[in-house]
Amino acid sequence: MTKYLPLEFQDGTRLRLREERYAETREQIESFLSGERHLHTKAFAKDVMFSHEISANNQVEGYADDASTVKRIIASKARKGNDPQSRRILNLYHGYNYILKERTIDKESLRKLYTILSRGLLEPQDEKRMGEYYRTDKVYILTCGRLDTELDEGVPAERIDEFMTAYFEFLNSLDFSGSITDEYIKSQILHFYFVYIHPYFDVNGRTSRTVAMWHLLNQKAYPYIIFNRGITFKGSEYDRAIVDVKKFRDISFFIDYMLKTVQTELEKEYIMQCIASSTNAKLTTSDWQTMLYLLSMNGIITVSDYASMYNRLNGKTKTKEIYESMILPLISKGILDVERETQSYMYNDMHNQVLRFNPKVMDYNPEKIKRLVKYK
Repeated sequence: MTKYLPLEFQDGTRLRLREERYAETREQIESFLSGERHLHTKAFAKDVMFSHEISANNQVEGYADDASTVKRIIASKARKGNDPQSRRILNLYHGYNYILKERTIDKESLRKLYTILSRGLLEPQDEKRMGEYYRTDKVYILTCGRLDTELDEGVPAERIDEFMTAYFEFLNSLDFSGSITDEYIKSQILHFYFVYIHPYFDVNGRTSRTVAMWHLLNQKAYPYIIFNRGITFKGSEYDRAIVDVKKFRDISFFIDYMLKTVQTELEKEYIMQCIASSTNAKLTTSDWQTMLYLLSMNGIITVSDYASMYNRLNGKTKTKEIYESMILPLISKGILDVERETQSYMYNDMHNQVLRFNPKVMDYNPEKIKRLVKYK
């Protein structure tokens, strides 16, 4: 079934939604969630928000903040952070606390949220050109993070209020009320449309995704809070999906991508919870992040492969340090096995190791796993 949403592009074309494109994935997710009560709790949502999602929301923008760093900065209870890394982490921390307490999403509350998320991060010239609610000048948007392509522009400054009014009307309408999956789909329509409007000079992406989370919290669609995490592993696909919607005027491309992304993350979460329940060892923030990354990798997994992935997402760390602080703890806790050594070296005279999860702690129902094929 094709719907035309009450959201328009600048040329007056309405945003199209074709439900058949993602119907199968939607059915699979709803079947998965029907037996996972702990995912439907606010406690789960808050745990994800203040661990993986702060890191992920920043990582989507290319910032390398690993989960342990996020935890350390938040634990410092600092209200102010002078360095950019602390500032962007604390801004999201305070922003998430704001959306947990404030239910109303409108022009005024969005301005308050944006003030929190952008504090200390805007260029002086951009701060001067900000109006009471939105930017007052042009903004240019990178396509897939590349400077060598033609730059896209957000909605003209004089039309932002018009487009944001339509955005709020859609957000607060009952058109999509129903299952929590409907609310997730609605949240991702809002996510895209905010990015399309680009009402600010900077911090548009983080704000768009935080408002999507805000809507999910209000609708108690708690399992879907995990969506930012999946984007970090497929960032180029995220950018392409946004470009395709703008090109074809069809939000189905983006919804299909975001449903499959969250499905994968829910399955990873399921496996990690199974592992955690099968061991008596206390798992650290680093342990959870390491398991998550390993579950996100394809093919034969080695220590060197893991180190390469970790460094891509979190900045440069030596393989020796990664092995000793992330891999060895999981081996000692009986969660990882060394399947074999290779002929190559991971550092110094240490042979690279092929890793696998210990089958004794991988006690899960294979019927639940649809996206992570190798773990069936």
